[in-house]
Amino acid sequence: MIQPLPLNEAERILSLSNLDIDYSTLENDFKHLMKLASQITDMDVTLLNLVDSYTQWTIAQHGIQLSSMPREECVCQYTIAQDEGFEIKDLSSDPRFELASYVKNEPKLRYYYGVPLEMGNGVHIGSLCVMNRETKTLSADKVELLKIIAEEIVCKLKDFQKINELKNELSDARKMQRKIAHDIRNPLAGIIGISDILIEPDEEHNQEEVLHCLKLINNSSKSILEIADNISMELFEKGSQTYSFNLETLAERIRHLYLPLAKNKKVSLEFFIDKSKEHIHFSKNKILQIIGSPVSSALKLSKPGAIINVRLGLSIQSDRNILHVQINSNAPLSKEVNSESKVLNFTKELIESKEGSFDFECNEMNGLSYKLSIPQAG
Repeated sequence: MIQPLPLNEAERILSLSNLDIDYSTLENDFKHLMKLASQITDMDVTLLNLVDSYTQWTIAQHGIQLSSMPREECVCQYTIAQDEGFEIKDLSSDPRFELASYVKNEPKLRYYYGVPLEMGNGVHIGSLCVMNRETKTLSADKVELLKIIAEEIVCKLKDFQKINELKNELSDARKMQRKIAHDIRNPLAGIIGISDILIEPDEEHNQEEVLHCLKLINNSSKSILEIADNISMELFEKGSQTYSFNLETLAERIRHLYLPLAKNKKVSLEFFIDKSKEHIHFSKNKILQIIGSPVSSALKLSKPGAIINVRLGLSIQSDRNILHVQINSNAPLSKEVNSESKVLNFTKELIESKEGSFDFECNEMNGLSYKLSIPQAG
């Protein structure tokens, strides 16, 4: 069955990526709205879902425990392609959904109503949906209330986006301060060196006043140097890690997000990190979105029983560090598999805009492989 694809899919994925959020950390921010939606509509289940290229991510819920599912199995993929709400009165009698696990098995859901989450200009990044174990119909006034809740959710998501942008700006400002502190060290060290020579006791100076001034310069320069060191240390300790990952925490976030999908596909997901670089921090900015796309692609393109390895490393350079990500699957679906360029093109362009690289290959000997090099600002 052909899956629905919004005409503005590229713009939709870009808008979702620009939110730059961790899908698993927002439950507490929206759980009260989920409960409210269930009470207003008298439904068993309420879900707040964001839909990316491959996956439906449930970021908040009421009445069920769910974190994610493949996009092709979810009802909300149809909702995001609509201008208004999308209703299924009985999922078990609809050939698109009658075999879905949540319909055949517990909780044996029947009714569905979803409202698209519009970021503007008809761009739908996901949906607010209510579901019920028994067939029923929502009244027009309850639908309107559901739409109001959906609008509130979009407002909160946009607020989170602004907060992330401010965090990035703050991080850039801190990096600039550290750079300034670093840049003034060399000239100040030179001043100290010259003044140390001038104030050597064995050296003769004709003007005592010059010696006195040089001593003052020496003391002042040392004080400024200490201030520069203190600024760098304070910024590192208090600010540099407030919006960052290291290799270990990045691996944990990816594992947490994608392991349920791997288990659902009966695929093993294994992680390897460069232990010598695991404590070096780098920006969170869009990292999960960038890496998530090829991880999802590897899961989708791998046979059950496949082993997918995710390797994370860092190259340390004088002006910046480079995050290296390699994703391998030993059992792709076929020898003819391609990189699904339409879906991954956005990821490739995003990496290349950062002066990084994105490579894909698939062959009988090495299986499926994605290689990403993502420069990190110094």
